[in-house]
Amino acid sequence: MPSSGYPANFIRFLGTAGTRFIMLSQRRSSGGIWFSYGGSRGVIDPGPGSLVRICEARPPLSPIDVNTIVLTHRHIDHSSDVNALAEGMTLKSRNPRGFILSTRDALEDGDRVLMKYLSSRIAKKEIHEDGKFTSPAGGVTIESVEHSHHGVECYGFIFRADGLPSWGVISDTAPLPGFPARYGDCELLIVNTALTFPRAKLDHMSLADVGSLLGRVSPAATVITHMGADLLDRGGEYISNRLAARGTKVIAATDGMILTLENPITILKPEEFDNDGAHD
Repeated sequence: MPSSGYPANFIRFLGTAGTRFIMLSQRRSSGGIWFSYGGSRGVIDPGPGSLVRICEARPPLSPIDVNTIVLTHRHIDHSSDVNALAEGMTLKSRNPRGFILSTRDALEDGDRVLMKYLSSRIAKKEIHEDGKFTSPAGGVTIESVEHSHHGVECYGFIFRADGLPSWGVISDTAPLPGFPARYGDCELLIVNTALTFPRAKLDHMSLADVGSLLGRVSPAATVITHMGADLLDRGGEYISNRLAARGTKVIAATDGMILTLENPITILKPEEFDNDGAHD
C-alpha cells in the first residue's frame, strides 16, 4: 500500500547533507532517501536523524512500513540509523521479515554496523557485488555498481521495475570511467556531489565530474545531493546553471523534497500537501 497522501511511486529526501562537517552541524539533514517503488518501500543510507525525519514527515511516513534497506557503505553519515530502521522493519512480524542490501564489511566484519540480533530477524540479506542483480519485493530489481571510496567497500545501484522509470544512485566515490555505460539507461540519476571542483585524494564526485558524466548520459532528470559546504554556499541556482546545457533537468535537492517515480518525473514539495496528507 502506498503511504497516505503520496503517489504510489516516489522518493523523499530525508536529508541532503554531504561530508561529515555538514552532518555534524546539521546544516542539512543526514537521513538518507525514502523510496516507494514497485512494491518496495524503504530507505537508502539511513544516516543520523533518519528515524526522526521519517516520524516528522508530513504527509506521514512510518518506519514500520519499511520492507527494504539499502546501504551504499558503512560510514556513519550513511549508516548510523540502520538498526533503528531494521527494528521498525521487523517489529510487527514473529517471523523474519524484510530485505537488506549492503556491503560485506558493513554486515559481517568486526566493524559491522548492523547488530546481530537484528540481522537474524531480517528475512533476506544480500551483499553487493559489481553487476549483481537482487530482488527485494514487487518485481523490483537492483543492480549493484562498484565504487571507489577511501578504502571501504562502496556501491551505487540502479533500480528497475516494469512500467516504471529506472533510477540510479551514485554514492560517495571518485569518478570512474565505467559510469556512463552502467548508468546510461537511467531516467533519473541521483548523484552524491560533495565538491564543486575535483580535489586530489578525495574520493568524491565534484560538480565538474557530474558535468563530464552528463556529457555522455542523458537522464530525464538529474538530482544533485549530499552536498558539501562550498556547494551549499553557492546555492541551487549556481548548480543548475553550471549544468544547464547538459540536456537533462537538473535539480539541487533540498531536505524533504519529493520526486515522483512515474512518467514524467515531477517535483512535489511538502507544502503542496494539505493537513490531511492529500495532494492538492
